[in-house]
Amino acid sequence: MGLRGLYRSLKHSVDSSQHYYNCLTADQMKVYRTLLYGIKSFAKKIKMPIKPINEISLVFRYILLDNPLIFYVDTFSYQNDLYKKKCIIIPHYKYNRLEVNAKNNIVKNSMNVFDVVRGRSDYEKELYVHDYCLSNFKYDYSCGEHSNSILGLVLNNSAVCEGISKYIKFVLDTLGVQTLIVSGKAKSPLDDDEVEGHAWNIVYVSGKPYHLDVTFDLTLTDKLNRYDYFNLSDIDIRKDHTTSGELPTCHTSGKDYYSINHMTVNSPSDFERYIEKRFRRGEKSIIVKLLNTEFSDKVHDKIIKIAEQQYTSVFNKNNTIGFSINASQMVYELNFK
Repeated sequence: MGLRGLYRSLKHSVDSSQHYYNCLTADQMKVYRTLLYGIKSFAKKIKMPIKPINEISLVFRYILLDNPLIFYVDTFSYQNDLYKKKCIIIPHYKYNRLEVNAKNNIVKNSMNVFDVVRGRSDYEKELYVHDYCLSNFKYDYSCGEHSNSILGLVLNNSAVCEGISKYIKFVLDTLGVQTLIVSGKAKSPLDDDEVEGHAWNIVYVSGKPYHLDVTFDLTLTDKLNRYDYFNLSDIDIRKDHTTSGELPTCHTSGKDYYSINHMTVNSPSDFERYIEKRFRRGEKSIIVKLLNTEFSDKVHDKIIKIAEQQYTSVFNKNNTIGFSINASQMVYELNFK
């Protein structure tokens, strides 16, 4: 079959909802479909009209972002056949077809745990997947063999941000919630000076896109589940994340987890009432997000002083306060013994 016939046969082989595929030009889409078909067929060589290697690299990267189940190839070699006016792409496969099929079956069988939320709303599905990750997985600080792929969480219960974001996309896509992977940079909430490459997700909830960073919530979670990066707008995520590439605009505010669940305050007096109410319920581990407030030593000292005073007032005794702060997002977790 010639290239023209191959393109025709691949016309419907790409999911039209795949974000990065839809960011390409018509000619680049042809390259995408040809590469995708070749990779899924375990082709040793994929031939096409001569294209610059930087364009092939871009399309190849987009394929990996759109298709989390392609965990078995992450690099390729590039050759030009000037006589035949073709370029040759040689994928470097990590596993053979039988090994990939076996791992695919493991991945797909692992999805059974999410059957309980089929038929529920997009938000409920997203929340369940988020909480499942926080309860069952950990960040792979050792950067093991599968840490950058969906296999990291499925086989080892640990991965880095790339593997976690691919897992989130695959699970939510499987549940019918459109999701894409975002590649950019971020400042760790655990290290205010550290900025490095990072990956997270954008999730469409009831048709509207929001930022979701399960990796950061996972690393913040200790006594309580954290939702600092659950359904943020562009304005909020850009406080410590830098995006790149063509992305949907996440402009809706007030739909993050803390706002929906009334865990935000607008002023110190609001905070005082908020924490008193929870102390009177008997809560001693409390999370609160301060809106319209930037971190400073003065603000921090005031928050801690109010918390200690309210604890003494409600329980009629002093106590040692433990706390963690996400200064960028102004989220406090307060723990009293």
